[in-house]
Amino acid sequence: MSEQDSRAGHRPGASVGDPAGGRAEQAPGARRDRDPGLAGDLARAFAGPGGTPAGRARPAPENELLLDRAEALNLAAAPDAEISGTGFGEPPFGGARRLPGAPRPTGPAPSVAEAAPGPGTTGSGAAGADGADHSAVQLPPSPAMVCDAGGVVVHTNAALRRLAGSADPTGMRLPQLLVGPDSDARLVRADRRLARVKVVRWNQPGDRTVVLLTPFPDAAPAPSDEAPALDLERATRSGTWTFDLQAGTLTRSEGLVELYRALGVRPDGPDGPIEGEQVERVCRMLRRGPDAAPEPTTAHSSEIRPEGGAVLSCRTRIDRTPGGAPLRLIGTVQDVSDRRRAESRAQRSGQRFADLVATITTGVAMLDGRGRIVDANPALCQLLDADLETLRGVPARSLSAEPQSDGRGGLPDWLRDPSHPEPTYRIESLPLLRADGTRVDCEVVVNAAPSDDGRPFWLLVVTDVGERRRAADVLREADTVDPLTRLPNRAGLLELADRLLAGPDADRVAVVCGDVDDFARVNTGLGHDAGDTLLVELAGRLQRELPYHCTAGRLSADEFAVVCADVDDVGGPQALAAVVAGLLRGDVTVAGRPITLTASVGVAGRDAAVAGPQADPRGPRGPRGDDLLRSAEVAVREAKQRGRGTVAVAERGAVAPARRQLELEAELRAAIEGDALRLEYQPVVAPDGTVLSAEALLRWSHPVHGEVSPGEFLPVAQRGGLQRELDLWVLRTAATEAATWPRAGQAVAVAVNLAGLLPADPSFLADVTAIVEGAGLPWNQLVLELVETSLVALPRPALDAMSELVHRGVRFAVDDFGTGYSSLARLKELPAQTVKVDRAFVTGVGTDPADFALARAVVEVARAMGRKTVAEGVETAEQFHVLRGLGVDAFQGWLFARSLRPDDLHRVLRGGGLPTPATSATPAGGTPGVW
Repeated sequence: MSEQDSRAGHRPGASVGDPAGGRAEQAPGARRDRDPGLAGDLARAFAGPGGTPAGRARPAPENELLLDRAEALNLAAAPDAEISGTGFGEPPFGGARRLPGAPRPTGPAPSVAEAAPGPGTTGSGAAGADGADHSAVQLPPSPAMVCDAGGVVVHTNAALRRLAGSADPTGMRLPQLLVGPDSDARLVRADRRLARVKVVRWNQPGDRTVVLLTPFPDAAPAPSDEAPALDLERATRSGTWTFDLQAGTLTRSEGLVELYRALGVRPDGPDGPIEGEQVERVCRMLRRGPDAAPEPTTAHSSEIRPEGGAVLSCRTRIDRTPGGAPLRLIGTVQDVSDRRRAESRAQRSGQRFADLVATITTGVAMLDGRGRIVDANPALCQLLDADLETLRGVPARSLSAEPQSDGRGGLPDWLRDPSHPEPTYRIESLPLLRADGTRVDCEVVVNAAPSDDGRPFWLLVVTDVGERRRAADVLREADTVDPLTRLPNRAGLLELADRLLAGPDADRVAVVCGDVDDFARVNTGLGHDAGDTLLVELAGRLQRELPYHCTAGRLSADEFAVVCADVDDVGGPQALAAVVAGLLRGDVTVAGRPITLTASVGVAGRDAAVAGPQADPRGPRGPRGDDLLRSAEVAVREAKQRGRGTVAVAERGAVAPARRQLELEAELRAAIEGDALRLEYQPVVAPDGTVLSAEALLRWSHPVHGEVSPGEFLPVAQRGGLQRELDLWVLRTAATEAATWPRAGQAVAVAVNLAGLLPADPSFLADVTAIVEGAGLPWNQLVLELVETSLVALPRPALDAMSELVHRGVRFAVDDFGTGYSSLARLKELPAQTVKVDRAFVTGVGTDPADFALARAVVEVARAMGRKTVAEGVETAEQFHVLRGLGVDAFQGWLFARSLRPDDLHRVLRGGGLPTPATSATPAGGTPGVW
């Protein structure tokens, strides 16, 4: 069965003709009917582009399939005939059904017997009123059709159907297809677009008319492939139907038929098609006249809810002729079951939210764009002592117990605009008025957002904090006082300093910090009770003898602080620090024993402190109490470095290095975890330039600060306890990359410096083993470099671990030899194969006799112990020649190469080596010696 036959509702027992007007199989009893004269005339008349060349007209088929006319009539009139499903232009009597209540066709229309398709046709040809078989007429390749005496299309060719939009207009009246004068007419396509054509009418015997169309350049035939449209309908779970108001027939698109089938919907029931109610509704509006009919640009919408729970949205619009007369109804059906279920869930969720808000004990209110209450929960009504109807419409401004500034359209000062960078905020204390005029202290959380209409909308969560605040005041007093000395503690002093710094005399505020020197000896020698007595005595001195405007406090065990509101009144920061230092030093009798005390004191004024890194939405802020206190504590550490009992004044930016260290430590930790570091490699070469190994050097490209030097971040790693994690990352990365290095004879080794992952670590052997085996690196390609200070007094398990790795092929090198304090005897016991001469000796080896002597001693000691030597930091040819004369085995430094990225190192290794002062060019590749 062909595609068109399946769409047109073909039934068993009926023969199928060629829908394009071509040859068809001959059925028993069929008659032949052809008109070669007409075909020849048409071919000659339309020779040229789109037609058959003159003189070469195709003869009519010799065998045209004809069916019994009565058989076609019975098919059309069958009561259970299915509605056709291919969309616009299906034959109106080829299985399409008239809907109950549909308007009857206007104007002369053929009867069922007259308009039914003739034998042997499937819509491309039909018998006319005279009973003649019009499908036997051979039409030219250009668009053409045959009409009977009533103007009904009875036969078309494939070119016309393509031009009409892959549909067959057989059975339609000619005025429904063509609009305008024949010289410049418009063809109404299946997609309801107009194609510009020229019309030629050719009258034929038997009251037949052949209509030939010549499309203008902008009316190219539409492709016959309907797959894209069908795919779109499948993707959107939709389909279309068309109801012809002239023929009273309903057609469905293939996508709609598939949609009904997928949803288990029966489109045609005892009461007619499922779309019938929509069609009847629109037809009734049309019959009531133009005032009741919808506008041409509008659509009528409704929903269809068949059995099974599906929900179908149906939008119907009226297709009209250029004169405005209704032509057909076009409906779009879409499955909106999921959307309706989602809407139902949203409604239920909204109801659950409303029920939840009604049950919570915290007050909730909603304000409209004018700041008026539109809704509130019972908890807020109880808090304000008013019912909901009384609260609705009340301006939030009227709820404020404190006066509000004028303006802002009547909105209170505490309501932010939704465009604010922080639309959700908390108001710690907001006094509100109750209905009886009393005040209630509330904490209010406000969320400002635009509503659906774009106007502001506020959601308030209101909590009574009166009792909570009174309890908090008691706790705050307990939290701000030192229980031993009854002086303000750190929190109390910071609160005081913040309050002073926020006032008009902030420039005069200063903070002094004093630390009793070696206070631990009192607790150790006399006991903690004696230590507490001493602290109470010092606190009493400060309370009694400090100048006016000064408040003393205790920060920690033996650390006191003083906040001065007007440092100029006491002679300046230096004078204030001297006063505090004098009060904290001297003889104090404790438990009958005199004790002499000194204290290190630091002072910081407002100008010496820099604001902390905390972001403030109101822009840059000035220093706070914590900033001054930290600066003063830095000054105390500086004073302690100078000696006991000294005083230091904090300079501007004194806290910056410590802050920078903390920031770098956090960023370095994140860089290790995020693999944001990289390695470069500096070759170690033999005198002839052969690359023996390459030392892995760590580099860090900071996303903000750019390249951070190892001299800056390695001390940070040491102070922050990150050296072991850093060593593990370097060893893992270096082993992985070295496994891919090109080989020229013996493989080049990679050297890794270890500072945190040391042999004394119990997991040293296991960690190194896991990394090397996981990277697939041969053991003899790894050199582990350790500074000599880390090799002092190694326990036996550490030496055993090193020996095990040496047995596997790993080599150890003693880095920076000669700068530590290890003995030569200890070096003899270590399983190390290489000694690296520190650059401190290499720099002056050619000019300084002392450096020359030290370098010679290191080389001779290493040679005596059977160790190889590598000179670091070689930068000149003179250094190279002197060291080579001393017997140094290998060299490393800028004279040969700076640190290389992995790709550059690959090129060096493939090239065979590097030039040295002992060679005139890069040496040829060869087998590097074992060193």
